[in-house]
Amino acid sequence: MLLSLLPLLFVHSWSASPIPDSSLAAKVLQISQAKKLSEDRQWKKLLHFERDTFFVTESQIDSPNFFLSANGKKDPHAELEATIQAFFQEPSADVNEHAQCKFPARYQWLKDHLKNESIAWKDLKCDRYLSFAKGMQGESVSLVFSSYYLNNPSSAFGHTFLRVNKAAGQDGQRHELLDYGLNYAAEADTNNAFLYGFKGLFGLFPGQFRAIPYYYKVREYNNAESRDLWEYELDIKPRAVSMLVAHVWELGPAQIDYWYLTENCSYHMLSILEAADPKVDILAHLDHYVIPADTIRVLWTKTSLIKSYKYRPSIRQVYFERGKILNKEEQQEFAELVHQIRTQDEIIYGKSFQDRTPESQAKILDAFIDFIDFQYSKEVQEAGREAQLKMRVLGKRSEISVEPQIIRIDPAPEERPHLAHPSGRWGVGYLHDTADKDLALLTHRFALHDRLDPAWGYPTYSQITFFDLGFSYGSSYNNPDEKRFELENFAAFELVSASPWSSLIPDHSWRFKLGIERTRNENFLPTHEGVMKLGGGWTFDYGTFDITAQVQGEVHYGPSLADNNFWVGAGPLWEVHYKVNAWWLWQGGLYYRRDSAWNKQDYFRSQIETQYSFTKSFGVRASYRNERFLEETSLQLFNYY
Repeated sequence: MLLSLLPLLFVHSWSASPIPDSSLAAKVLQISQAKKLSEDRQWKKLLHFERDTFFVTESQIDSPNFFLSANGKKDPHAELEATIQAFFQEPSADVNEHAQCKFPARYQWLKDHLKNESIAWKDLKCDRYLSFAKGMQGESVSLVFSSYYLNNPSSAFGHTFLRVNKAAGQDGQRHELLDYGLNYAAEADTNNAFLYGFKGLFGLFPGQFRAIPYYYKVREYNNAESRDLWEYELDIKPRAVSMLVAHVWELGPAQIDYWYLTENCSYHMLSILEAADPKVDILAHLDHYVIPADTIRVLWTKTSLIKSYKYRPSIRQVYFERGKILNKEEQQEFAELVHQIRTQDEIIYGKSFQDRTPESQAKILDAFIDFIDFQYSKEVQEAGREAQLKMRVLGKRSEISVEPQIIRIDPAPEERPHLAHPSGRWGVGYLHDTADKDLALLTHRFALHDRLDPAWGYPTYSQITFFDLGFSYGSSYNNPDEKRFELENFAAFELVSASPWSSLIPDHSWRFKLGIERTRNENFLPTHEGVMKLGGGWTFDYGTFDITAQVQGEVHYGPSLADNNFWVGAGPLWEVHYKVNAWWLWQGGLYYRRDSAWNKQDYFRSQIETQYSFTKSFGVRASYRNERFLEETSLQLFNYY
């Protein structure tokens, strides 16, 4: 039944009709002009009027047919007049094509503002919309944050969507998986990460709203992508929920150009909340650039909208916690089952398994079922070989009259996204190097987090930095009497996934960087080179510290010692990350590289850094680096905003 409602978002289309000379429409127009309703904040929010980068105020909807006035995208007064006249037209053969049925939120807003006037409203029975609204209707709304997913460029910064929370069932219980999710996303036409990034940055993807059963979103994020979900119930009254559902219906066929850094998923989840509820005012608290994690933080710190929050762990986390409760012998039995599903088409339970107690067998099978869901989520969804094997394992588990052990996961406070530090960062500092140069430093990072930043709200083993710029000011190496600004470093993207290896989840760690670096030759003469780095290996976790061992390859292009300005290199990398607490962190590393240029010289770098953060807004970082022809010491003060 619920699935059958999905296509209803897209069955209606917009078209303007001739406007009759209606005395009732004229009366409503006269009253609306007297009340200056076209200047009402909620009316403009329903049309998505906002001021853009160039201080031009117009609608962000890019579908011309969303507007009933030819000038509706730029003029809310003209759009209100056209809307009122359309509301009082006689319906055509298909009443569902009437303006009342296409724009139920606008119609309800108008009636609310004129409820004290003597107007004989001619309400139409819009079957398609009413069917949609009945399936979607709920009593509250939650904003859901899906954690960072480095394997997908569209989700590297996290993702947010809304969930309409239905009332409790006849059994008095809430069945969250039967709720509906409201999502806004790019209609991407490429899987290429670089092309996706380019088109997303410049608004070249169309974006659309979708209403999707929540269990689909849980299956997509929680299971297939192993992403934790944080569900924040908002203080939104049932009447505003109805208005939200009506407005989403209006937006079903609409297209809004998707901008990765501004008009993205988080932005438009907040924009439809503001359209539905006049008391919601969130967008004004956000910076021009919108990061999903920042929207959660702003909701928590600058509004009173969040009533409560709930953590829904990914299948990866559940499997990992369930695997940890197995004793050594149970782990051996579990490993044998894992080996079988990887190598054969039948699961055979040996004598050692059959001889175990029912409680022990249940623990092993429960962990094995979670492993299948984690490792083969796609295959299970597609009803492949692994799905058939899972059904047989479930059959075996049903023969054991032991309740599954409940796995409770309570994340540490510093892992909660609403407690994260702001994503932007400015820095000023001082650097001294081997050539006896003293340089002033100025840095700016657009987003998001590195492993020395305050350890609040971001993945412990990940680094996600975007548009990280570093400049220096001081005496020129070529002309000591000249003071110059120089680009020291530019990281367009730098990703580090240091997921620890374990017998339960033998993850690989990896890193990637694309940008520009400033290097120096044996005469300390600087040069800028475009770089791309890619490394892979393993990370081992020892509680307060972890150790990473990887092999990293590099590609450089620029005026270096290579004859053709192009060279490559590769070598091992070792890194140690030590966490004193969430405010004080250390990181050190060694890196050896054999180059195809520089007369095939060996390159060796050692580095140690530490940062102490006074608050989530300020921290000081000290660094020492020793590499070929160069030794540097620096001190920087960071401000997170």
